[in-house]
Amino acid sequence: MNKYKLIFLTILLLIPIFAIGQIPKGHFLDADDSADKGYKLKPFKQKKKGIYHYAILTELPFEHDCESGISEKKQIACAERNLNLLISEKLNSESEFKGNVYVYLTVTEKAKIIDIKVKSYPQSDEIDKLIKEATEKINVKAGKYKRKTVKSRLWTSFKF
Repeated sequence: MNKYKLIFLTILLLIPIFAIGQIPKGHFLDADDSADKGYKLKPFKQKKKGIYHYAILTELPFEHDCESGISEKKQIACAERNLNLLISEKLNSESEFKGNVYVYLTVTEKAKIIDIKVKSYPQSDEIDKLIKEATEKINVKAGKYKRKTVKSRLWTSFKF
């Protein structure tokens, strides 16, 4: 019986060690006082595709009312809210959809929107199509990181 307890405890101790190796390449695990619990993944630049996460951009690729010098957490919330409003303004029809919709898009260095991904829960092709069409209509400019024009990845969500 003691042998089985020892094996069980050993496995319990090894699980966190194996889990640490599961952090995706390009992400940085770092303690953060602003996180509610535990650790937080820092925003990053995807080295393979050269895409910058919108939270680290020095100039967002769309019009916004976010203050400068605010914390990263507030900047992310403000950017998501403003992007959400821009897309909402372009929605021209009402839908009886009840659920959540998640939108991911990339803005190129030439201020073009590409790689739009829309996912609704519960799945609705109708709402996905409406949101995608609205997203294609928003006006964007190139995002900047440290005065350099870069390709940026944005996302927001809707609750209907």
